Amino acid sequence: MKVSIKLLSVVALCAVASCDVGTTIAGVSGDPGLRVINAFTTTVDVLVDGNVAIAGLAAGSISTAFAAPGSHTLVLRPTGSGAPVSQSITTAVGAMSTIAVVRSSSGTMASAVLDDTNSVVPAGATKVRVLHLAPNAGTLQVYRTQPDYQTPIAWQFPFNYQPDPTSLSAPFLQSTPGSWEVRVWQTPADASGWSTAPSKVIIPLTSGEKATVVILDKPGGGVRVEVI
Repeated sequence: MKVSIKLLSVVALCAVASCDVGTTIAGVSGDPGLRVINAFTTTVDVLVDGNVAIAGLAAGSISTAFAAPGSHTLVLRPTGSGAPVSQSITTAVGAMSTIAVVRSSSGTMASAVLDDTNSVVPAGATKVRVLHLAPNAGTLQVYRTQPDYQTPIAWQFPFNYQPDPTSLSAPFLQSTPGSWEVRVWQTPADASGWSTAPSKVIIPLTSGEKATVVILDKPGGGVRVEVI
């Protein structure tokens, strides 16, 4: 799946695969072509063709790097020690792509490509998806309001860590143009946590736009949210 996902301005209220998996990373010369989300539990280094492109990316952090157009080898490795993950990438002039460093079901490092082209936004509509990429947070309560429905409603239940988000496990939901609001909490396990949710964002979208809300571990405990 390939699509360009632009960074939206947000009003904040508050197996390890040793084989190569090909993807395409696009970037305009001089601008970042790759966004990396560290949804693992330790600091990681990101290498492109053996050169460190992002050093010491902390758990729960997001950073960007540029790779010139062409074929490259991307390596994600735990800082200090641990088995790396590698995959082939092909960069091209265009928009930025996003890769997450995730924790596999066995607890080892893996990668997940977050770009999605299967979700076309029709004229007069907007779409949002939420990704649980906070490996230390456990089950979360994620509720939303959307432009055409202002009563808080659960995103999905149960909402657990998603090391391999797909269009089925992490779908885009559709509404009309306007502002979406997403709030996240750990307890209580029902809608009563809406008014006191510690993590929340408002996402204004116009016709044809979509956004991805990423839930990440926060240093010291809890979670934080970012919108890409």
